[in-house]
Amino acid sequence: MSETTLYLIDGANELSGLRSLWWVVRRWPTMRRDLTGTPGYIAHRLWYVLPYTIGLTTWWSDERAAYRFAHTPAHLEFWRWAARRGTTRGGWLATYRLERGGPLWGNGVEAMMSRFGPFVGPAPGEPPQPAPSDRRAGRG
Repeated sequence: MSETTLYLIDGANELSGLRSLWWVVRRWPTMRRDLTGTPGYIAHRLWYVLPYTIGLTTWWSDERAAYRFAHTPAHLEFWRWAARRGTTRGGWLATYRLERGGPLWGNGVEAMMSRFGPFVGPAPGEPPQPAPSDRRAGRG
């Protein structure tokens, strides 16, 4: 495994309405530019749940890279805005660090495999093992 460690940052905000959603949409191109331009950035997925929840999942080569993005002007502007009364109804942020992982495999994930490949070992050429819960239940 390489010296870098894969970090996943996942967060979301429930916006207070259409006006807040429009504010975020107008500023997304600048935030995306800062995000993808931050050294250590690997990938991201923007997601949305009706009516007004918007989230961002990002992958980083190290924890410092994620913090570098967190301190970019566009991201700081977003959080100053989100902390104001009436713009959001709440939100959350979760941080994950890859401790150990198995090989990447499967059809339809080629783009992610090329991005995450340096962080996990090669495929052993064997089928995946059943999950521990499946083995305990006698299903594997």
